[in-house]
Amino acid sequence: MDLSIIIPAYNETERLPASLRQIRTFLTSRPWNVEIIVVDDGSSDGTADAARAVDPTVRVIRHEQNRGKGAAVRTGMLAARGEWRYLCDADLSTPITELDHLLSYRDRADVILGSRRAAGAKIGKYQARWKVWLGQLGNLGIQLLVAPGIKDTQCGFKLWHQRTMRVFSLQQNNRWGYDFEDIYLARRAAWRIVEVPVVWNNDDRSKVRPLDYFTTLYELLTIHFHRWRGDYRSLRTPL
Repeated sequence: MDLSIIIPAYNETERLPASLRQIRTFLTSRPWNVEIIVVDDGSSDGTADAARAVDPTVRVIRHEQNRGKGAAVRTGMLAARGEWRYLCDADLSTPITELDHLLSYRDRADVILGSRRAAGAKIGKYQARWKVWLGQLGNLGIQLLVAPGIKDTQCGFKLWHQRTMRVFSLQQNNRWGYDFEDIYLARRAAWRIVEVPVVWNNDDRSKVRPLDYFTTLYELLTIHFHRWRGDYRSLRTPL
């Protein structure tokens, strides 16, 4: 398997079908052996059935209860079979065509991060101003505490090589903080990380709420607690 495309989804019957059609159309002109995995994180609106109806070849994994996006990402990554594993949001706010751009870096990195803040990124539609302000404040804390030098840990479009999957088995955060925790662990394990500018458009139907920014702050602070407790001890290099 060359590539796994992993889509965490929670109550996504409105957005997911169109995204799956775009992905399948894109893949028809690519020579890769690909699997698409939708992780239904306890949806109550028939997300799993909607995914199967659009594309019967999609592999659907369902959490019976909502556990959080981080938990869905961990489930998908560890269940995938591809050499490269592409995480993408259900709304495709970064178009699937950007995957070609990210894959062009695969010979020089183990983790390829789509970035809205790297030089050359193109934002077609911006978030609400309050989200931008909170995001900038959160990014400052993330850089200070866990990911110095990474301009955008929270963009939902990333490529991970199969050799890095130990990161996800050690991931502790089940909600929004999984992004910077996984990057923190990848860096501690000395995996090569590159940040790549992407095209990105805000979707007004985003499920991120103001309270989620404060939950993310809490998860940021817990990373060093998990390190102190030894939860990350079994990475390939000592912490």
